Amino acid sequence: MTKKCALLVLTVVLATACDYNFIGPTINNNNSNSNTNTIDIHDIVNFAPVPNPTAPITNPPGTVPPVETPLPIPVTAQATAQKVADSNLVLLGKSCPETYGESGWQFLDLIVKTLQSSDARWGYFVKPDGSISKDVIAYRATSDNTGAWGVDIILDRCGQSKFSWQVLGFDPLTQWSFLRTGS
Repeated sequence: MTKKCALLVLTVVLATACDYNFIGPTINNNNSNSNTNTIDIHDIVNFAPVPNPTAPITNPPGTVPPVETPLPIPVTAQATAQKVADSNLVLLGKSCPETYGESGWQFLDLIVKTLQSSDARWGYFVKPDGSISKDVIAYRATSDNTGAWGVDIILDRCGQSKFSWQVLGFDPLTQWSFLRTGS
């Protein structure tokens, strides 16, 4: 037998004859986490809060507001407004507050309230002088009360007053109002 083989045999014999006992540090796990949160991450991943449409979101003093991408006008809005117009031709024909006083607002008010029932971002278009437009409605497309789409819904107001849906575009400075004074 060669020296290498004899050494190997001797090592195996000694290894089997010995009792190996390794002692290491003791690990105690004293986890005192009392978290009972059972929310699944999927419950919050698609969460998109909509702020109160009547209260603008303010930024802390001295901060720059974030740049927002305006929301598009909902695709069902035109069809909804058209149904209201088709069912209320008399109100549409009298859409002239200059002639009919407060009752001249009834068609515009009805369109706004109907659209608001499915999306609270619909409201009244506020003109630069602060008055409410008599034939244009607004869709608030940002998180505060400025930045809105304008939609002209009455063609030839105080004339033949016909329903129309003419999107005037988005203006980041346009003011929006959930309520019309006097409604």
